[in-house]
Amino acid sequence: MRMKELIERVETIFSELGYDMVDVEESEDLYQASFSMEGEIEGSVFIESNSNFLELAYSYTFDLDEEGFLKEHLEPLMSICYEYGCYFNVSRGEEELNFSVFSKLYFSALNVESMQETLDDFISCNHEIMEMFGNEQQDFES
Repeated sequence: MRMKELIERVETIFSELGYDMVDVEESEDLYQASFSMEGEIEGSVFIESNSNFLELAYSYTFDLDEEGFLKEHLEPLMSICYEYGCYFNVSRGEEELNFSVFSKLYFSALNVESMQETLDDFISCNHEIMEMFGNEQQDFES
């Protein structure tokens, strides 16, 4: 399937599921966009021309002085990601730490139902992570 057809298929499915594609960047080899519902960004979608799947991603950014907080919560984060079939990456920049959550869906399995299931798991995973961070941040600030 050509890149243009994949993009059209993905955008159509997202639209059918009630999502808007925003901040779209497109080239011959890469499609990248954020997807939102009712104005709330739920994540980003990536399609690469030499890949067999689309990737969903959501990133959390931490200051370098929050490294201990992130390390302390790594095991629960791993459990949350595992529960929802997502995977994660932690990267360290010069001024910040990034914790990113990912999910993949192979193009051969791409239909409205599989996308809905994948999105439900991906969004639930991130909402649980946000809730954990929010509760921990409140405890941290008290």
